[in-house]
Amino acid sequence: MKGKYIEIGFENCESIVIPIDRIKELKYGNLEELTDERGFYEVNTYKTDYVLLSISYNDESELKYNSLEQDEPLGMYIGNPMSNNVEDRPNILGRITEHNDIVTIDTLNENQERIKTVYVPWHEEDEYNNRLMSVKANSGLLTIEIKSN
Repeated sequence: MKGKYIEIGFENCESIVIPIDRIKELKYGNLEELTDERGFYEVNTYKTDYVLLSISYNDESELKYNSLEQDEPLGMYIGNPMSNNVEDRPNILGRITEHNDIVTIDTLNENQERIKTVYVPWHEEDEYNNRLMSVKANSGLLTIEIKSN
C-alpha cells in the first residue's frame, strides 16, 4: 500500500488521519475513476462499490468519542487548534463508531498530502447516515465494511 497515512472523511466534512501502520487491511471493490469536464474531481479520484477497512486500536478508550462531550471536537472550522491525527488524539478513532457517515478514504503521503481519493458506496435515501456501512470492534481491531446492495 503506497502512502504513509489514511484519511477518513465524514459526511459533515470532519476527518481523521490514521498512520498506515495502524491499517491492518484495506480492500476496495472495482475502482471507477471520476472525471468531469468542469474539473470538480482531482486526478486519482475514484468511486467503488465495496470497502473493507481494518484499523488496530490499543484499548477501548480509543473508541470513546462523543462530539457533544469534547472540549475541542473535530471540525473544519477555521482556527481549530486541535489535531485530527489519531497519533495525537487516540480517542478520535471512536468518531468512526459514533456515526455511520464515512464518505471518502484518502491515501496521504508522508507530508499528509493527498495521493488518491476513493468515494465509498452511499445509501441514497439518507444524506446523513450511510445505511450501507457496518462497524465492528473486537480484540483490538476496528473493522468497517461498506458495500452496495
